[in-house]
Amino acid sequence: MIDSVANKTGDTLVVICYHIHGQYAIPEAQEREEYYNTGFNVPFIVFDGTDAVFEQSPAKYDSVYKEHYLLARTKTPYFNLYIDSAFTQGSQAGFDLKVVTADTIPAGEIKAFIAVTEDSLPGAFTTLFRVCRALYEFPVELEYPDSLTQHFEFNHNIPASKLRATVFVQNTDTKEVMQTITTKFEEVK
Repeated sequence: MIDSVANKTGDTLVVICYHIHGQYAIPEAQEREEYYNTGFNVPFIVFDGTDAVFEQSPAKYDSVYKEHYLLARTKTPYFNLYIDSAFTQGSQAGFDLKVVTADTIPAGEIKAFIAVTEDSLPGAFTTLFRVCRALYEFPVELEYPDSLTQHFEFNHNIPASKLRATVFVQNTDTKEVMQTITTKFEEVK
């Protein structure tokens, strides 16, 4: 799907799949759907937090989503994000996050979200990737040229080979996703 476009452009495309029904549903997923309040049936896609798209026909996904993805690529990020020392040992995982302002931050409530996701889950018709299993948030109160470094730890029951974390910084007033990064975890025995 759209991953092929990202691979051609050299970008890292960050995808988080929130499930509001069924065995992969979590309360935070329902909260995110209500927050976006698109009026669309599920599934729908939201590019950069502000561009909601619903396409019923899987045959049209590539052409429809490519246009929105390419538009999202033109935006200049407000932050640079760095993840270091991502590890998992048993049911414990952690990583270091550095958030650096790259430009003057617009007004609004800015939050960072950490989505703990799992890959390769069986779905009704296909294999599901980047399914959100937990979502954490914290305020980001920075002004240009400030930065912050923070260590995060969390518990999980996801096999190391399927575990990922995605961090995104979002203006919760405008819904704009201002920057994202994703990481895999190194298993420590």
